[in-house]
Amino acid sequence: MSSHLSGTAQSGTTGAGPDPVSAVVDHVFERYPQVGRRAGRHDLDARLPDVVPDSPSDVDGLLARLSARLDALPEDADPEVRADLATAAGVLADERFRVVERGRPHRGPGDWLAETGVHVYLRGDYAPLEERVAALTSHLAQLPDFLAAAAGTLGAELPAGERISGVENAKAQAVSIPDLVARLVADRPELAGGPLPDLAGAAGAACADFAAAVAATKPVRAVLGPELLAAHLAAAEGIDVPVDELLAEVEAEVVGLVARLDALATRLGARNRPELHELLSARVPEGSVVAALTGIVERLRGFWTEQDVVTVTSAQGLDIRPARDRSTSAAVGFDIGGPLEAVPQPHVLHVPEPRDPAALRDYLNEPMLEMIAVHEVFPGHYLHHEATAGAAGLIRRCVPWFPGTTEGWAHYTEELAIERGLAEGRPLVEVAALRFALEAATRALAFLSVHSGRSGFGPAVLRAVELCGWSPERATREVLAVVADPHNAMYTIGKLHIRRWRELSGAGASTADLKAFHDRVTRCGSAPLSAVRRYYLDGQPVAAASATE
Repeated sequence: MSSHLSGTAQSGTTGAGPDPVSAVVDHVFERYPQVGRRAGRHDLDARLPDVVPDSPSDVDGLLARLSARLDALPEDADPEVRADLATAAGVLADERFRVVERGRPHRGPGDWLAETGVHVYLRGDYAPLEERVAALTSHLAQLPDFLAAAAGTLGAELPAGERISGVENAKAQAVSIPDLVARLVADRPELAGGPLPDLAGAAGAACADFAAAVAATKPVRAVLGPELLAAHLAAAEGIDVPVDELLAEVEAEVVGLVARLDALATRLGARNRPELHELLSARVPEGSVVAALTGIVERLRGFWTEQDVVTVTSAQGLDIRPARDRSTSAAVGFDIGGPLEAVPQPHVLHVPEPRDPAALRDYLNEPMLEMIAVHEVFPGHYLHHEATAGAAGLIRRCVPWFPGTTEGWAHYTEELAIERGLAEGRPLVEVAALRFALEAATRALAFLSVHSGRSGFGPAVLRAVELCGWSPERATREVLAVVADPHNAMYTIGKLHIRRWRELSGAGASTADLKAFHDRVTRCGSAPLSAVRRYYLDGQPVAAASATE
């Protein structure tokens, strides 16, 4: 199914010769076509990747070229060029680490299942419906053979958290795909007599079979150890902070958050943190979650405009829609409007309307929705994409590879919101922000402590129960998940980096300085944390002298 894709990225090099940044974008889109579709490359519609092992030879030559170009750049080189090169190198270094250091030439269940996502064809009117239905039909027809081949790569064992999420995601897709097509057919009855319903049923059954194949593997505790953990952080985000120092910083963050929550509990008359959380649960939205969040977002737009500590723009629209998967209960998802769309599409925030009242009370109550809106929209993910659109090279707009920056920024804005007075007179909003922060920090602590050998799984689970008030079952799942996939650990790790950069910059001295700092960080887009730091410094008068801070 794969073929070489023509160059698509903004040039990230100087001098003669092929553009290695474009080559990396091609590399990503060829191996992960769903990333290209989300970016707006609809020549990749109905394209599935070859199910073959990845090899160091796939990336080594290109990575060497990128490193050489980076090393040859003068100190006063165009910051956009340097950031594109560093981002492209970061993508390849991360992939190489999986293949070589982890010894995993095949992608995991999550990567294979991501290619079963067919919602993109019905997300917006980027092409006539007939063309989109044809692509959907072709995509569905290929899924049974694709998933059968992918199941053959799983091996005998998988990290326990990856195994759990693989089973759950595959089962969710088994329901979601037929449900999507059923809703389409209900809206367009003329499609009922065509192949779509049967193809959707077969694709759903293939997802269920894939879930069974994942479940048949043996769960193992795949722990890196301190040296490989440091190598992973360096490959994935360019992080060079020693693991012990990073772990101590996260531990201090946890202690500080607990102290602030306990102080708030005393102030609000709660005996402990669980009682404090119950105060949140009592604030359930009166109407739909979509309506409640829409109102909050509009109010936040005004709040951040008045604060003027980050540029508020909304050139590309935002739609707030009910969750596309009825099988999910409380998951909120931000879906970018692809930068490469020929017909501009809005960003979409998918919001659940849970049938389970407990999900509504626990994580979609009004104070928590306030923080969700900050994280996802103003000034989190939505504003981040808005800031990037007119500046960053396409690799930093189209390849969402680096959660340390993207999730770190969105999580940092929750803290910024409290600092700027969003919770003034509304202490439960601060409780919600601190609850999110403590849960994120607990995940980061589990990730670092288990992989570094400072904690076993059992003690990490008990610590999570103690800190977050999770049930033992949930705490076990959270720890297993973050140890298998560091994405959720990067919320706190990224936030701590951005906070440190701000302190080093002295940007808190004035509103104008703070705005300049935030705008520069967001302008860089999706890049490794180390590349964002250098990009910020390259924009300062003394950048060259400070570039290695």
